[in-house]
Amino acid sequence: MKTKEKKTELKNIVINPEAAKWCFDRGYKIYPKPIEFKDPNRFQNKLGIKFRLVVEFGGDKKIGEREYNQEEWPIAIWSVYNFLYDKHNGEKA
Repeated sequence: MKTKEKKTELKNIVINPEAAKWCFDRGYKIYPKPIEFKDPNRFQNKLGIKFRLVVEFGGDKKIGEREYNQEEWPIAIWSVYNFLYDKHNGEKA
């Protein structure tokens, strides 16, 4: 019996824990906000299928325009960590 393997792939993104820590230490909060859900009548809990990223900092909250699916939003969050780290810290991630 064959077992199907799921392949997870990070496309052109660097997972940089130092960048994430730098953002956390300065008070950045980056998280997905569900904007579309699977059929709520079929599922007891709402199950998000489309998301936008939210970036909070210093009392300001900005919601991105781009939509992501369940597989894309974690990659997008790492991209934001790296962008903020590079922009404000002056070091390459």
